Amino acid sequence: MSFRIMHNSISCLFKHSLLALLLAAFSAPAFSQDDIDIAAVTIDDDEQAESRSGWNTTSTRSHSVITNSFFSNWFVSAGLSGSAFYGDNEPEGISKSPFKSFRNSLGISFSLGKWFTPGIGLRTKVNGFWGKENTSQGSDKYKWLALHEQIMLNFSNMFYGYSPDRLYNLIPYIGFGLNRNISYNDNVLGLSIGVLNSFRLSNRVSLNIDLNYSHASRPSSLSSHLSPRTNYSLELSLTYNIGKSGWKKSPDLESIHEMYQMEIDALNAQLHDEQLENESLRNQLKE
Repeated sequence: MSFRIMHNSISCLFKHSLLALLLAAFSAPAFSQDDIDIAAVTIDDDEQAESRSGWNTTSTRSHSVITNSFFSNWFVSAGLSGSAFYGDNEPEGISKSPFKSFRNSLGISFSLGKWFTPGIGLRTKVNGFWGKENTSQGSDKYKWLALHEQIMLNFSNMFYGYSPDRLYNLIPYIGFGLNRNISYNDNVLGLSIGVLNSFRLSNRVSLNIDLNYSHASRPSSLSSHLSPRTNYSLELSLTYNIGKSGWKKSPDLESIHEMYQMEIDALNAQLHDEQLENESLRNQLKE
């Protein structure tokens, strides 16, 4: 009987020592909420981490990502546009329909941009097309060029969180730049506002439907060649993502810390039970 009690005591002491080592490992400073190294919390080996710990240590924040380098998340776009022009010197009674042949014209566009976050981006856009000016003498066709810098806001990512597999993204934008009448060598400042409807085709390519409004300031000279100062455009384009284009979601450190704290609390409770059992065995030995 005494040998059996001594055997149980040694077994419990061994468990006690093992649990103490585990507790020391889990309570090391590396798991402190204030000292967690984000770089050390990777999500590349998600399944292995979960299988080892038994906990879901891959929890992430839907509205928070790890920022990329300056050379990441660049894109280029090219497309065709249909525009309708409205001027200040149009004759009375002329139709305002954007589908009239004397008002609409085709054009092309190119842009280069970068997303600094999933919700905020910047692009440089060049529109080149043939504008139309309607006067009492008839319709005048001329060459037109617009170079604008535009701020883009991805509302889908901002309000619903970043998702690389989302089919549709709503991206309004606003920009300022230079409008030039090439035919008459006139330059003015311009404002552009629009909504970019982006449809994901693959990880690299997306199809865009761009609805745009543009307004140019009055020329400083007495020239009337820039009288069509307002135009509305419908543009169809393709965007290609250059280099690294995705974002890695930030680990939810608070949730991970809570899971580890729960595990530590469970080990403490088990250790306390072992201590009570050891104390009971020591009392039996004394008896």
